[in-house]
Amino acid sequence: MRRGPDFDELIGDDLPAEERARLQRAHDLLVQAGPPPELDPELDAVPWPDEALGPIFGRKRKPAGRRRRLVLGAAFATAIVLGIFLGQATKDDSFKAERTVALQGTELARTASGTLEVGRRDRQGNWPMKLRVKNLKWLPDGGYYDLYLTRGGKPLVLCLTFNARDETVLRFSAAYQLDRFDRNGWVVTRQQRDHHEPDQIVLKPAV
Repeated sequence: MRRGPDFDELIGDDLPAEERARLQRAHDLLVQAGPPPELDPELDAVPWPDEALGPIFGRKRKPAGRRRRLVLGAAFATAIVLGIFLGQATKDDSFKAERTVALQGTELARTASGTLEVGRRDRQGNWPMKLRVKNLKWLPDGGYYDLYLTRGGKPLVLCLTFNARDETVLRFSAAYQLDRFDRNGWVVTRQQRDHHEPDQIVLKPAV
């Protein structure tokens, strides 16, 4: 009986428990799925561009059908891996908010709103965060939005740069000492082309 890849050898033992459990489930699903199926004979007849090329440095080339099977099989296996890991990430969202800051639009973006969720600080000193914004207009021509921490109500340090359309969700982390800034002191500023000062605030903490 063929032995599957050993999970401990692949992953090691230095991952957090939640992350290790998530990867273990994905690994088990991959092992259960087994190797990809044989290529359909009809696909084997698809023209392959490199068949028009001659041998390189006298090296014997593999039969075209075999090359197609290897490449398409590898692509199929990659799709399985990505699908399972993306599915697991969707079903098992390890992010847990310990603090949520509601954001409301200013006169520059009256219909906009958002939330900033802050998770538990990790061992390296990083704060995991999730920003969700709605009704911010997409900024063309090199424009973008910035998320700032404030002190005394003024944008002071940059946390994130992004663009948005309709509803946008972004996950990131920051290593700042949050107690050195305003309580719930996050704002989103609009940075348009040739204007990069953080003085156009479009989202601020809700009252």
